[in-house]
Formats: sequence, structure tokens, C-alpha cells
Amino acid sequence: MAVNADGSGKPRVAVVAAGAGARGAFEAGALSVLLKWLDAREMRPTVFVGTSAGAINATLLAATADLSAGEAGEKLLAFWRSVTVRKVFRSPLRSGPSTLVTYMGQLLGRAHVVSLLDTSPLVGFAEQTFAAFDDALRNNVANGTVEALAVVATDAHERTSVFADLAPGVQLPQSNLARAIDYRPAAVGYRHVLASSAIPVLFRPIEIDGAYYTDGGVRLNVPLSPAIELGATHVVVVATHPDAYPPAPSPSPQRRPPDVIDSVASVLGSLLSDGMIEDLHTLDKLNQHADGNDVRLIPRLFVGPETRHELGALAARLYAERHSGRRAIRELDFRLAHALLGRAEKGDGDLLSYILFDEAFMEQAIQLGIKYASKTLASRSQSPWVPAVSAAAKPAGRPRPSASSTR
Repeated sequence: MAVNADGSGKPRVAVVAAGAGARGAFEAGALSVLLKWLDAREMRPTVFVGTSAGAINATLLAATADLSAGEAGEKLLAFWRSVTVRKVFRSPLRSGPSTLVTYMGQLLGRAHVVSLLDTSPLVGFAEQTFAAFDDALRNNVANGTVEALAVVATDAHERTSVFADLAPGVQLPQSNLARAIDYRPAAVGYRHVLASSAIPVLFRPIEIDGAYYTDGGVRLNVPLSPAIELGATHVVVVATHPDAYPPAPSPSPQRRPPDVIDSVASVLGSLLSDGMIEDLHTLDKLNQHADGNDVRLIPRLFVGPETRHELGALAARLYAERHSGRRAIRELDFRLAHALLGRAEKGDGDLLSYILFDEAFMEQAIQLGIKYASKTLASRSQSPWVPAVSAAAKPAGRPRPSASSTR
């Protein structure tokens, strides 16, 4: 069995959850299956690391780590089923005029626009939600049920800040100067989660200890290296993009030149997925060369959709079914968002899927996550881990690959 950071033979399993906006419901569905599978093998996770929506999932799992795997999964699913767009931001049709006035003031040097959306509902919703879990989270960290909880944000100096809530005896990693990643000790709470989820331009930056932070996905959307730095012997990664590039170029020619929406969708997709793919490939290469003398194996298990556009297509279809007729009149801002994003982009709803906090989308994204997690576990008869090593793996040499090697 792989040796833990404390020298024991007990595995330190880490959950790594990517940033995804409303797509975080997909991750929750997948995690509800994975938790039970891990528990049945006495491999309950003790390290939880997340970015943006993944920070929400990681924090809620850390707060429920003392419950049974089934109960923890149900708590996570209940959260995503309770999310609505009005719990995240006010209608832009209502907040837009005041934003425009503020912008005019900025042109005159008398005001300062910090976000295009009014996310004050999200602040209240997050505070209320995480207050119910705060005592349990503090107890889980204090007694070692949770060895580490880490949420990732981007600071005003364009460095990655990893807020780490550590059990007694777990060492805070040193800064990775090559990657501009800083580790900060913290009793993680709702403001750290909000900071990790503050989408630049759209959401208001969050102030913590006199500094301002935005979405961690800007620089580290899939925080694999913090999990390894925190001593993970096995990593379970959930994301809303596949773990590989498309196998071949599309045979169909593009019918028109890419417009602004196409370009934004392409850039965002690359930002959220390409770094993850490279990190996973790097980890796989390190594992291939591990011989028990220089570096230890770190098996990984990945769950994501089969294609980059599957969740986008789901969002576009559900929007067309649900946001029409009278409902479209009641929710004109969603109608406007779909007109600007969903119809025109080549990804067929990819951008829309990040902000579609709609109960039907949440539920179907959850079910899609359950489907892919179940499929991943069932499709590999011996082991879903990559590489497929037994628990009696080679002994560790150096504690772990460096974070610079795995982003």
C-alpha cells in the first residue's frame, strides 16, 4: 500500500473538483456515486480541493465527511437542487440601469464599476448555507476526519492563492514560485468559497483580510498540484470537460468565420480544460516512470463527460423547452442571454450552461454526472484507477512529484 505523508500505510485520498459554474451539479452527481464506491473499499477521502463551483463541492464534502457516504452525497445533491438563478444574481434588467450610471461615473472619475452583475443574493445565500455546516466542518478538521480542505482563488496580483484548512499535524505546503501558487492557512468559510467563485467581470471580487480575490479558475481550474502537495496518495478528479483532446479534427468544414461569441466560447473551453488535460498527462508520465526509488505512484480516477459540448447541448435544449412563451416574458434576462449566447455560439449552449441556474438543468446535469461516474466504475473490470495498481504498490521514495511538474 502507498505510504501516507505521515509514514502510515493508510491511503490519503483526495477529491479534486474543477470550476464549472452551474455545471457544478454534474460534479455533485458524479461525486454521489464515487463516495459510495470509495467507502466500500475503505478509501473515504480526507483531502478536498476545489476551484469555483468545485470549491463549493469540496467544502460541502469536507463538512459532511463524518456522515455516511450516502448521506454526504445526498446533502451535496440537495444543495444543487436548491440553487436558482435569483439566489445567484439579481436580474440584469433591474440592476443594469444602476450599473450603467456607475459606469458613467467611472468615465468621469467619480465611481468604480467592479462587476456587471449584482451578486448580493449569492452572498446571503452562501452565508446562510455554509453557516449550517460550519460547526461540523470545524470539528471534522480538528479531529482529523478531514486532513485538508483547500479552495483556490486568484488574487489582485494575478497569483494563485490556495486557502488551506489543515488538521493538526498536516504541514502547509511552501509557495510554488515557478507557478506563482501561494498557500495560505485559513479556517475556510463562505467568503473563501465566494472568492473562489467570483467570475471576473461578472461577479464582484471578494475581500479577505484586506485583499481582493476572484475566481481561481482564471489560473488553476483543476487544482491537481495542491492535492499532491497536501500528500494525496490517490486523486479522484471530477470535471465538466473530458480528460483528453478530441481524437481527430472535425471532418465538417466551418460554415462561417468565428464571431465574438464563438471566440469567447473557445477561449473559455480551453482555459477550463486544456491545463487539466496537460496536468493529467504529466501525472500519468510520472507514474509510468515510477520505480519505487525516486517517486511514488499516485493513481488517479477521473470522471467527466465524453465531449466538451455535451453539457452545452443539454443547456440549449432545456432552455428551448422551458424558457419560452409566458415564462420567457417573466424572465427576459434569460431570454436575452440565450439570444446573445445560446443561439449563436458554435458550442450550442456552452456559455449558457455556466449560468443556467435552472432546476431542470440542475437535475439533468446531476443525472448525467451519476451516469458517467457509474459508467467509469463499471467499464474497467479490474480497477478504474490510472494506472491500475494494487493497494500493495511499491514503497515511496521521495514523498511526491513536485507541484511544478503537475501544474
